[in-house]
Amino acid sequence: MFPEIVNIDNLPIENNQDELPEIKPSFLFDFIKGEFVLVNGNPVRVEGIEALKVWIEKTLRTEKYRYKVYEGTDYGTSLEDLIGQNLPPSFVESEMQREINESLLRHPIIESLSNFELEKNKSNLTVKFTVNLVGESSFEQELTYNV
Repeated sequence: MFPEIVNIDNLPIENNQDELPEIKPSFLFDFIKGEFVLVNGNPVRVEGIEALKVWIEKTLRTEKYRYKVYEGTDYGTSLEDLIGQNLPPSFVESEMQREINESLLRHPIIESLSNFELEKNKSNLTVKFTVNLVGESSFEQELTYNV
């Protein structure tokens, strides 16, 4: 009459090394304009690495704990306090790298990040790094912040 309660901690785990974690489709977003990219009035759908690039940029541009929709999660980064402040460049670079690693390594297909570079000019801070994926593929990611 009552449903059986199953302890999920004791269930066997199937581990197929050939299967890569899924990259969910997304919609292309223009982060400079702050709007979705439209073609004939419809949002442009992206898949695979392009969808992952959108997820990365959205994650890095979302300030942690600011929006109620992400309440109770650690989604986003705490980069605003570092950008545009008069802090030692080595400290900024180290903290940005730590924040970016912490936020992006949550995605199951991202294995590691490498080759971090920061370039600062009068009005912009550009962050470049390599995203290394499970399965030995990688790509370059670049973001520019106004300072």
